[in-house]
Amino acid sequence: MKRWLGIFCVTVFGLWASSASAATLKPLASSGDWTSEPIFATAPPNDGRVFVVERGNAASHQASIRIVEDGVIQTEPFLTVPNVDLTGERGLLSMAFAPDYATSGLFYVFWVAREDDSLDSSTSAGDIRIVEFRRSESNPDLADPSSARLVFKTPHSATNHNGGWMAFGPDGNLYFTIGDNAAGSNAQDLTKIFGKVLRIDPAGAGPLDYSIPSDNPYAESPGGALPEVFTSGLRNPFRASFAPDGNLVIGDVGQNTTEEIDVGDLAGKDMGWPTCEGFCDTPDPLLTDPFFEYAQQDPPDSLCAVLGGYVVRDPDLTGLTGRYLYGDLCNAGLRTLNLAVAGGDPVDPGITLSDGAYSLRSFGEDSRGCTYVVTSQNVYRVAAGASSPVACPHSVPPPDPPVPPVDTTSPSVALSGQARFLRRTIALYVKCSEDCTINARGSLNTRKRQGRKNYRFGYAKTGVPATSNTWTKVELTLAASALKNARRTFRSGRSLYALIDITASDPSGNSRRVKTRINIRRAKPPGG
Repeated sequence: MKRWLGIFCVTVFGLWASSASAATLKPLASSGDWTSEPIFATAPPNDGRVFVVERGNAASHQASIRIVEDGVIQTEPFLTVPNVDLTGERGLLSMAFAPDYATSGLFYVFWVAREDDSLDSSTSAGDIRIVEFRRSESNPDLADPSSARLVFKTPHSATNHNGGWMAFGPDGNLYFTIGDNAAGSNAQDLTKIFGKVLRIDPAGAGPLDYSIPSDNPYAESPGGALPEVFTSGLRNPFRASFAPDGNLVIGDVGQNTTEEIDVGDLAGKDMGWPTCEGFCDTPDPLLTDPFFEYAQQDPPDSLCAVLGGYVVRDPDLTGLTGRYLYGDLCNAGLRTLNLAVAGGDPVDPGITLSDGAYSLRSFGEDSRGCTYVVTSQNVYRVAAGASSPVACPHSVPPPDPPVPPVDTTSPSVALSGQARFLRRTIALYVKCSEDCTINARGSLNTRKRQGRKNYRFGYAKTGVPATSNTWTKVELTLAASALKNARRTFRSGRSLYALIDITASDPSGNSRRVKTRINIRRAKPPGG
């Protein structure tokens, strides 16, 4: 069965929640309030607004991002994006806010372009773009179109399998998905961008308009592997998300038989397409099986294309909280999984799209912890009951406390040492540039030309605390037998020196190691 995501060929319909669940779906607007079909919903960190991405208008080749605040859709778009290709599955597909959006005002938009423009004079129809914008300085409900900066682009000749999801991960890097360009052979080819999850730092500098995180799986890989690649072997990862535990969750659209959901730390993992569709019949140690799969079905119980969702965080949604909510393009019923147990414990939550028409596009979540269902006609909040308000009832979380700067500087260390008479203990004075802890060890040694013999010091005086810029006495002690041997060395006419190895560590764990050499003299006899 040849099929594609088909995100625009649907019938207009409403939504309802079955009596099997207390959850209901509250529309954020009237379907006529949107300028084109909604396709994605998200929110900035610590912000009570919901931002809805509209796919675009085929006549004007423009797409908009709209703001819904306190259950009311704003008339003026937050941003209008020009030069959008709406052929097939193309369009304006997602957006992501920088983790520091409150101060930086930066956000990123994923769309498919149709021709050359001021951003790029070498655009071909179908080029996938990630573009950085900045919030207007004078109005927080508007973006500044003139701030556009092209961060990433790649040609994409197929009108389907674009991927299209984008989000910042817990590590602060930008993750995004691109489908296999309708050619399965691309997915496992690490020299090609298609059929992958990519990870970049969009604010990086250098020869590219972004930088590569140093811990990317192929950041330093030989053989031509693209350093942006994070996960490979995917067909069309149209929607994904991060679970509360930080795991990446991908809904990867299958071909003829199987839909799959991939979960976990997927760095460097090959998810198997096109070698396997879903679980591999024969286990392959080089491939990673999905967390969950389900079989495609023909009408009337149609299942054809998974639409990945989110783990529900809303504490009001009894029975749904903590479960992963997702759906299928060709089925009216929404579905849930428990990502913490093997097999997923699939449960039907009783939330159903209207009879006979399927227009599900995506899911979303806001910073208050509410979950959203996005269809081609409207956006709905998953609410606890019919009496629940349209707006998310939870308070906006306070901003995260400022992170203190990380101390990465090792303390400087000064030593005071000079020739010493041979004694059971040797005292050394140490001064650090900041409060530190001193660990020391050392040995007595004969001259090389006389034959080397070492007499090790004890370790009783390690862990010595030292106050910033204050000389601190550190004593190292010889065992009685070592002291006896050292005196014998002097009687034989040989000379001795001490090698002292000092490590000073500050409270942040930064350390500096220094060594010093101290000449040891024969002790004068009493009265001598």
